[in-house]
Amino acid sequence: MDSDEDISALLLDSARRNGLVLRDDTAVLDDTGWDFHVVRVLGRDGTPWILRRARRAGLAAAIEAESRVLALVGRRLPVAVPRWTVSGPDLIAYPMLPGEPAASEDTRTRELLWRIDRANPPQRYIDALARVMALLHRSELRELQSTGVPVRDPDAVREDFRARLETGRAELGMHVSWWERGLRWLADDRLWSPRCVFIHGDLHPGHTLVDGDGTLTGVLDWTDAEIGDPGQEFVEAARKFDPPTWDRLLEAYRLHDGPAWPGLRDHVRNAIAFAPLALGVLGLTSGQPRYVELARERLGVPTG
Repeated sequence: MDSDEDISALLLDSARRNGLVLRDDTAVLDDTGWDFHVVRVLGRDGTPWILRRARRAGLAAAIEAESRVLALVGRRLPVAVPRWTVSGPDLIAYPMLPGEPAASEDTRTRELLWRIDRANPPQRYIDALARVMALLHRSELRELQSTGVPVRDPDAVREDFRARLETGRAELGMHVSWWERGLRWLADDRLWSPRCVFIHGDLHPGHTLVDGDGTLTGVLDWTDAEIGDPGQEFVEAARKFDPPTWDRLLEAYRLHDGPAWPGLRDHVRNAIAFAPLALGVLGLTSGQPRYVELARERLGVPTG
C-alpha cells in the first residue's frame, strides 16, 4: 500500500505535469474518502486547490460521467459545484470552493466535527438543501441520461433493496425481525416512489459547504450521482441529524415542489433505519471490515 507521502507526491507530480504551479510544502492529504485520495494544497498565487486521484482502476467511466454532470448542474443550481480544471483517472484538479463542510470526519476517531448545530441546524441550511434536492429531482432526465450516470427504474430500486436484504441475512447476521420489516416495506407499494429522478446520491453534511452563518454555499463529490430513488437522497442528507430535522427537510422539500408522494415520509424513515445494511453491504464489496462489523452490531439485535 502506498504511504501518505507517496500518494501526495503522485498527486503533486501529476499536477505539475498538467501545468499547475503549487506550493508543495502546503499539501495536506485527506484520505477519508471511499473512491479517491484527496490533497489540499495552495497555488503559488495563494489559490487553494483540490487534487483527487482514483483509489483503484476502473473509475475512468465514472469520472467522465461526473465531469459531464458537473457541467450540467453547475449552470442550474443556486450554490457552487466544483469546476474541474484537470480531469482524468490520475488527476482531477479544481480550485477549492468557498465555505467549509457542515461536518467533517476526524481521521483519528472517525467522529463528525460539526460546523453547524447538529440538533437544530439553521433553517437557512435546511431550506437551501431542500431547494437543491428539489431542483435536482425535477431535472429533465433525457440530457442527464446521456452523461453516463447509472439509470434505474422503480422496479430495479426495489430489487436492489431485496438483494441487500438477502446479503444481510446470509452474511451480516441480520436478526429475523429486520428481515421481516424489510419484506413488509418491500410489499407496501404506497411507500415506494412511482418514478426515479436524478439524485446527487451522497448528500451527507460532509459534502455540503457552509459559511460562518450556516448558509449553504456549495455541494461537493458528485461521484454517486444517478437516476434512481428520490427517497434515498434523504438518507444521507438527513440521517446524521436528529429526527426532528428529517421532518423539517421533508417539509421544505415539498415547499420547493420536490416530487413527493404520499408514502415519502415512511419511506425515508425505513431507509434511514436500514442505512447500516447498505453500509455493511458496501463494506463487504469494498473490503472495509470496520463497516461490516458496525452493520453486524446494529442489525444483530431486533428492530424496534
